[in-house]
Amino acid sequence: MKILRDIAEVELPATCVAVGVFDGVHAGHQAVLREAVAQAADLEVVATALTFDPHPEQVLRPAQAPKLLTTIAERAALIAQYGIEVLLIARFDRAFAGQTPEEFVRGALLERFGARCVVAGEGFRFGRAGAGNIHVLAELGRRLGFCATAVKRVTIDGETVSSTRVRELITSGDIERATTLLGHYYTIGGPVVRGDQRGRALGIPTANLCVEPAKLLPPDGVYAVRARVEGAQAGLSAVGAPTAVANIGVRPTFGGSRGDRCVEAHIIDSDAHGDPSAGSGQALYGREVTLDVVGRLREERRFPDAEALAAQIQRDIKQAREMLSGE
Repeated sequence: MKILRDIAEVELPATCVAVGVFDGVHAGHQAVLREAVAQAADLEVVATALTFDPHPEQVLRPAQAPKLLTTIAERAALIAQYGIEVLLIARFDRAFAGQTPEEFVRGALLERFGARCVVAGEGFRFGRAGAGNIHVLAELGRRLGFCATAVKRVTIDGETVSSTRVRELITSGDIERATTLLGHYYTIGGPVVRGDQRGRALGIPTANLCVEPAKLLPPDGVYAVRARVEGAQAGLSAVGAPTAVANIGVRPTFGGSRGDRCVEAHIIDSDAHGDPSAGSGQALYGREVTLDVVGRLREERRFPDAEALAAQIQRDIKQAREMLSGE
């Protein structure tokens, strides 16, 4: 998939465009992307997608802007899985938001994308003050010569899938239900940075992740995860996805406070790949590690000493093995 970040660089002759914020790329978003790809194949045009960065709410209502389910890199990687050939990540700012619905359609979708068809979720809003909706899009299509398709909201077990609902589930720690609505595991990722080496001193080395501040984290606690390591050596690859245990929180046993919230992961059995530190220590500094969050093991809590914490982590590792072996 080709990724473009400057709308001025886009000049495609004929496309079908899936348009939306797509935060989370959940089951509803996937339906939009699949429909765009199917229509593009029927019309023999290029399957494209248009998304926005930053999230529109961060520009329009920054005080109420939600935490993100996906960073822009995570969003692009997920969108690529559904057959989209070209993705435009348009910069969303006040000027972009100030366009009328027709200006947006003419300038972005027609002039730049050469849109023959446009696909969006039935709740999609666009243009100044959200004046455009799927009915406005259809009317503009009839007048300007493209077809507009509204994809109905997806429901799973009677529940409507939405980014808002997924955020609620992640925030409450209901990882399993969030996974169902997403259609994939919730991920947390970032480069590995140097920590305070306490895990290594306990014989349980950890990789400390630098996570984007805007990313939504589950509640403080311990989680069973799969760890995907970018460019890893010693057998730890994105394909392998080794079992790991991740702690999200403030490490209260060592006097951590709310401002010290962090994400750290111990990759289980990394010594099976050679260097015992390869999966969880110095060998990963600077590399991107992505954690696929499978399930919550327990809350984070303070232990009387480091030895008690180490014993609990060993119990966490055993529980994580059992949980992940049943996937």
